[in-house]
Amino acid sequence: MYVTDKAEIVIDASSEDIWEYVTDPVHWTASNPEEHYGLEYDTPDNRPREGATFHQAEEVAGMYADLHGRFQYIDHQVAVWAGTAYYPLLRGLVTVRIPEGGTIRLEETEDGTRMSHAVWMDFPNNRRGRALKWVFTTALGGKAKLYDHTNRELVFFKDRIESAAPEKSKPLGASS
Repeated sequence: MYVTDKAEIVIDASSEDIWEYVTDPVHWTASNPEEHYGLEYDTPDNRPREGATFHQAEEVAGMYADLHGRFQYIDHQVAVWAGTAYYPLLRGLVTVRIPEGGTIRLEETEDGTRMSHAVWMDFPNNRRGRALKWVFTTALGGKAKLYDHTNRELVFFKDRIESAAPEKSKPLGASS
C-alpha cells in the first residue's frame, strides 16, 4: 500500500552543477535542517554511485527514521534509490520497517534545469500496515508532510545554487 509524492522545481543552473552540489552529503543534510540529521554514502569519496549503499537519519511527519538504502541506478540525469526506513515507536520498544525509495531527475529546460524527486513509502498490506498507513496519512498528515519535506529540499538547493552562481553579464548598451 503505497504513499507517493513528487516535488519539482526549476533551477537556473546546469544539471552538472546541480548534481555536484546535491550529491554532497553536507548539502543534502543542510537542505532540511529540522528533519535531516546526517547522511553518509558507503563510498571512498562519500559520494553516491550505482550500487552504493547509504545511511540517513531523518524525520518525516514528525517520526524519526533510520534509513538504510542503496542506489539502484545513477547517471548525471537520474538517480534511483530504495531502502528500508526503521521507525522506532513507543520510545524504541517497537521498530516498524517501511520500504521506501525515490527517483531524482534533472531535465534541461529553456528556463534552467527541472529537478524533481518522486518518493514512495510501501506500507504492508495487512492489518498492522493499514493501521500504520492510516496513522501516517490521516492522524499525522503524512502525505502533505512528505511533499513538504521533499519540496523543502528542492527549494533549498535552488536558493543555494542560484545565489552562488556568478551574475550573468548584461549585453553592451543595457542600462542597470
